Amino acid sequence: MTTMTAIGRGLGMVAHGYFTLDASVRWRFRTPDGDPFLSIGVVHADDTNLRYPHNIGLFAERYGSSRRRWLAEGLVPELSAWGFNTLGWSSEYVSGSGLSATHDAIDLGHSEGLPDEEAADTGLPYTLSLRVAEIEHWNGHPAYRDPRSEAFAQWCDHLARTRCRPQDPNLIGYFLVDAPAWARHPAGAGYPPGELGEIAEAYYRVSAEAIRRHDPNHLILGDRYGTRAGIPEPVLDAAAAHVDVLSLQSFPAVDQAAIDSVADRFDAWHERTGLPILLADTGNWCPTAMSPARSGSARDQAERGQGYRMIADTFAARPWCLGWHWCSWLENPHRGFGLKDPWDEPYTDLVTIAQETNRRWRDAVAPAALAGGRRAAGTSYGCQPLSQSP
Repeated sequence: MTTMTAIGRGLGMVAHGYFTLDASVRWRFRTPDGDPFLSIGVVHADDTNLRYPHNIGLFAERYGSSRRRWLAEGLVPELSAWGFNTLGWSSEYVSGSGLSATHDAIDLGHSEGLPDEEAADTGLPYTLSLRVAEIEHWNGHPAYRDPRSEAFAQWCDHLARTRCRPQDPNLIGYFLVDAPAWARHPAGAGYPPGELGEIAEAYYRVSAEAIRRHDPNHLILGDRYGTRAGIPEPVLDAAAAHVDVLSLQSFPAVDQAAIDSVADRFDAWHERTGLPILLADTGNWCPTAMSPARSGSARDQAERGQGYRMIADTFAARPWCLGWHWCSWLENPHRGFGLKDPWDEPYTDLVTIAQETNRRWRDAVAPAALAGGRRAAGTSYGCQPLSQSP
């Protein structure tokens, strides 16, 4: 697919008054009011992380055991104060062990994530996920159902007609499957390699048609590809014909050469598809009081902060970058890392650097809005002026 084909489709599929794409100077989201918008989000922000034996009492004390109070009094004010402006994928890793960044067969249970209505009520820009297939890399029991079947079309239509929110201006768009294993699954399952192109074309076409049938106003953000194992070219080509954004995940080491290598790889995928890229899940980790064995990334929270700055600066400088969503919000016993510790307190050495980085990129995007006579991006949708970390 050529870049112009992708631009023509991606910019033409979304109505005025909702989040759109703009490629006039470089790729950017545009808000419903037309302001440039760099999506700086957090993933796995879910109240399940405050319902473990070690902190459920704290959840009751601070938030009255209420998810709505936690959202209104905890998550949204802190996200906004730290310069984050988007609720990303909110399902959280709650059972099993291991990280899906490896090639091993694992079986990680995930929560349902925030209810659609409650995510919408936060007032922040947000995303929704429509799980059209159960082929996640972290799913130890994947189901490779044929997307060319009538049953798949019925399932996609069910999800779209019951979950789509066509009139919501704060909704950015829809993800499909998290970390899909399009190549052979570590558990041994998979689609027939010789039919992969045809299967992927049906998968993306049918799911996109269902979404656009019930919501012609919002973007299709596609699968959240885990990129360590790569993405088969027939899958990339099929996706490029039907989705608006290439959503990628990567967890590079705190090393500029490693981060540059990932960005260069993304350059090639952008060139092949013509699509802008959202870094839909990225992060790093270090040993903590709860997870002393969580090694192999950073040495401490300050180094995690350095990695945050390096990732943000490297990717935001690329013309295809729509933003980044950080993994994750609050550390639980399974994932083992977050912006906050298991007792709902910020990892200050990390958060201080993330806040400064977010402020700097918010201000870099703002002049484009002000030059057009619009308000600066990041001053609406529940975002507060940046302050010192609580």
